[in-house]
Amino acid sequence: MANKFAKIGEYLTFVQERFNVQVCIKDFCGFIPINKELDTVLRPFLAHTNPYCMYIKQDREKYFDCLSMIRKMHNKCEQLETHFFGMCHGGLGEYVVPIVSEGTLLGSINVGFFPVGDKRSLFRIRKVCKSSHILDTDTAIQLFEQHVSAPTITPDSLIPMMEVISEYLSLTYTNLQATHTAPNLGKKRYNSSEDTIISHALEFIRQNYNAKIGVQEISNFCHCSDSYISHIFKKRTGVNINTYINKIRVEFSKNYLITTSDSIADITINVGFNDPNYFSRVFTDLIGIPPTEFRRRFREDAPSQPL
Repeated sequence: MANKFAKIGEYLTFVQERFNVQVCIKDFCGFIPINKELDTVLRPFLAHTNPYCMYIKQDREKYFDCLSMIRKMHNKCEQLETHFFGMCHGGLGEYVVPIVSEGTLLGSINVGFFPVGDKRSLFRIRKVCKSSHILDTDTAIQLFEQHVSAPTITPDSLIPMMEVISEYLSLTYTNLQATHTAPNLGKKRYNSSEDTIISHALEFIRQNYNAKIGVQEISNFCHCSDSYISHIFKKRTGVNINTYINKIRVEFSKNYLITTSDSIADITINVGFNDPNYFSRVFTDLIGIPPTEFRRRFREDAPSQPL
């Protein structure tokens, strides 16, 4: 069955790709997880996971500096009740559009990254790295220059588009209240790290699926305990971490099977499995047919491959 919120995810992806911006939705009160379909669609947009941000947030202190800004963002949204521009400690500028439902502040849509002057951004990057024991200034600047560039749309044109998304999410929340248990709005989540942690965990897996990774590596990157990352991962995705990693590896293996003539043994190593027989069992369990049969069906011209 198709996800009824899929179109909003597709639209946000289109906006990002078409206008060279990053869209991040901050949930101040826990309204997104009340519906699994909505949570699934918006999950890729719950934190900034570009390579520059991911590098800076390897430092535990900088990671929590980032989280602390959510509380400040919430307070400013309440005070201004309209969009505003801000700059983070890492030198990234973005516009913030509040999401409000019947007078209640639910969250915000953050869209950037807008240039605020090279000197100002570089000053903040150097300052962040200088106060860190693990961040290298040259590496940070290189990642910034590679992955942060000016949008191809002006704020005057972009902000109304984000206000439409804000209104859509507001109405969605209003409709969900009739069939779902509403979050306790008296207990604000604006200082919670759950959304950020799950987003970073998913991105870490995507970037490192072919390496030896597990719960400990992911919890270390997300600066939390093994038990906590395991708990929220299962709660938000419906599967445990190891199962999710295997699913990602199998998805990447499909591309190898269809587009290359690599042996099953080579593909096994390329996607992070150690044993071809185990890879074949996992692939068969998830896809319904063995990898050799998948290759035969979807790449008829592929030669027979040894195990």
